[in-house]
Amino acid sequence: MQNKFSTYFVLLFTLIVSLAAAAYIALTISHGTMTGIVEKAYAQQLSLSENTGSAAINLSPNSLIQSGAPLLGKRSAPITIVEFGDFQCEFCDRFAKQTEPKINSTYIQTGKVNMIFMNFVTHGPDSLTAAIAAQCAKDQGKFWSFYDILYKNQGPENSGWADGNNLKKLASQLPGLDKQEFNSCLDGAKYKSFVDRDNALAISSGFQGTPTFIIEKADGSKVESLLGAYPFPSFQAIVDKKLSE
Repeated sequence: MQNKFSTYFVLLFTLIVSLAAAAYIALTISHGTMTGIVEKAYAQQLSLSENTGSAAINLSPNSLIQSGAPLLGKRSAPITIVEFGDFQCEFCDRFAKQTEPKINSTYIQTGKVNMIFMNFVTHGPDSLTAAIAAQCAKDQGKFWSFYDILYKNQGPENSGWADGNNLKKLASQLPGLDKQEFNSCLDGAKYKSFVDRDNALAISSGFQGTPTFIIEKADGSKVESLLGAYPFPSFQAIVDKKLSE
């Protein structure tokens, strides 16, 4: 009887270990794509550091704006929100649709806050194409309009909604856009190195995902960060505190 009990115990223990191993493998596979992308971005960051000696830009608002990052609002605003985002990220989409409009009407339109967008490409090849396209739109002063169009038309990751051909169709919705200039910019991947540099900054800053937000004073001081699509009250609490300081 004791031997039979021991056999059952061994079989039960083996079953538990096997189930745990299977669960671990499944979890590893589900996170494999994200890990690979982050590792690739980190490798890009190391390559850029070797070539330039250091990251080309830092997190202060003036440096980001001077480097070509899109700005929404008055440059003289006392508070800056820096968004590190990916146009295929569903949580970035949630922020763009639910939270950004409230930040815009409450703080940006009143001159209290400005917002800067930085690329953190983590969701695949179409994310890179969308990031380049958005910067091409910025060439014609239409980044933030294109930002809205991209999120309004967001589809499943790398399903083709953000490939080159569809991005050209989406951009054609922008009033007054020079389509030939935009298409040439996108086809030539004019801003790939720009997006790579944004990625390098995000990785070297230790950011873990999208969207990541940096909320800081105009001089780059009093920095606070948020990871995730927080609702408007979370931003409101931080911004109001900084405005009162």
